[in-house]
Amino acid sequence: MDEQENLTPAMRQYKEIKDKYPDAVLFFRMWDFYEMFGEDAMIAHNVLGIAITSRNKNAKNPDLLAWIPYHAKEKYLPKLIEAGYKVAIAEQVSDPKLKWIVQREVSRVITPATLYLEWEEYAKENISNYIISIVYDDVRYGLSILDLSTNKWLTSEFDSFEKLSLQIYKISPKEVVLEKKLFWDDSIKDLLSKKYSLNVYYFEWEWDNKQMLLNHFWVKTLAWFGIEWKSMAIKASSLLLQYLELNQKSSLDFLQSISYETFSEYLDLDESTIRNLDLIYNFATKSYKVGTLFWALDDTKTAMGTRFLREAILKPLQKKDEIDGRLDMIDEFLKAPVLLDKVQNHLKYVSDLDAILNRLALNRSWPKDLLNLKKSLVEIMEVFKLIEKEWSEKLKKLIMNK
Repeated sequence: MDEQENLTPAMRQYKEIKDKYPDAVLFFRMWDFYEMFGEDAMIAHNVLGIAITSRNKNAKNPDLLAWIPYHAKEKYLPKLIEAGYKVAIAEQVSDPKLKWIVQREVSRVITPATLYLEWEEYAKENISNYIISIVYDDVRYGLSILDLSTNKWLTSEFDSFEKLSLQIYKISPKEVVLEKKLFWDDSIKDLLSKKYSLNVYYFEWEWDNKQMLLNHFWVKTLAWFGIEWKSMAIKASSLLLQYLELNQKSSLDFLQSISYETFSEYLDLDESTIRNLDLIYNFATKSYKVGTLFWALDDTKTAMGTRFLREAILKPLQKKDEIDGRLDMIDEFLKAPVLLDKVQNHLKYVSDLDAILNRLALNRSWPKDLLNLKKSLVEIMEVFKLIEKEWSEKLKKLIMNK
C-alpha cells in the first residue's frame, strides 16, 4: 500500500509542502502552534531545547513531533537562523472553521539576511544585512551584493577568487548564495563557511539572466546601470533576485537600481590590515563589539548611523573634497556642543527607518511599525528645525543640501 494512503489529510499536506522546501525547517501552522516533524523536529529539539514526542505513537514508525506556540515564534526563530538553518513559515490561508481541511501555504522563507525584516528588535541587533551571490564561468567570478538595510544593490566581476574573497571579507555578509557548481567546490565553500563563518546556500534558476533584470527594472537596456556587457555581473544579480523573490514570496519592485562597483573610490585595505588593526573584529575578545576600533567609536544613536560608521571604517574615503566635506560637518557640530546634545537626544527616538520601509514594501509591517515611523519622522523634523533656526549657515548648507 502506498505510504501516502496511510497519511491523514493534514500530514499529506505537510509532506507536499516539505517536499518543496527540503533544505528548510518547516514551521507548519496547526491552530495555535507551529509543528515540526521528522528531521525538522530533531533539529528543533537539538537547537531550541524543546521536547520531542511523536504524532502517532502506536504506529510502527511514529513521526517525530516538536512544536512551539505560534506567538513565541520571535523567541525561537533567531536561534534556528543563527544555527545556520533556513525556516519556511507555512501559515493557514483558509478559514479553520470550515468543514474541509485548512489550506496552508508558505508565506516566506526566513534566512540569515532576511531575519531582521521580521521585527524591530531584530533590526536593532544587526549592524549589516548584506546578502551576496557568486557565479563563475571558468574565467571570471560574478558577485552581486545587496544591503537589505538600505536596498543598495551593487555588482562586480573578478578575475581571481583571491580578489573576490577580500571584498567578501570586508562586506561580512549575513548570507552567501552560490550557483550549484560552486557549492560543490569544497575549497570555496570551506573558505566561506569555515574561515569567514558565513551561511552558505546554493540555488538553481532557469530564467534568462539578462531578460530577468530588464523585466525587473522595466528597461530595454542595462547600459543605464553600467552592466550591459558584464555577463557575469548580470548572472550573479539575476540569481540573487530570483532567490529573494522565491523566498520572500513577494515582489521586490522597491529595488529600483543597481550599479557596477569597481571598489576604486575607497582606500584599499587588505585582509591582514583589517585583522591586525582590529577594525571591526578582535580575535582576542572574539567579538565584533569589544576591543575594536568600531567599538571605540560607536556612540551612534540610530541603527542607520551604526551601519554608516562600520562602512566608513572599512571604506576610507580617498577624494580630498569628500574627506573635507565630512570633516567640515564634524567640526561644525563640535563647535556647537549644545546643538550636538539636542540632536543626539532627538536621534535616540528614531527607529530603523530602512527596516520599517522594507517591511512596508513586503506587506509584512506591524501596527507598531507605523507608530515608530510617525514618531521617527517627527523627531527628524525637529532636528531640521533646530539647525534651520539656530545655527551656522555653513551647517545649514551641509545638512539641508543647499
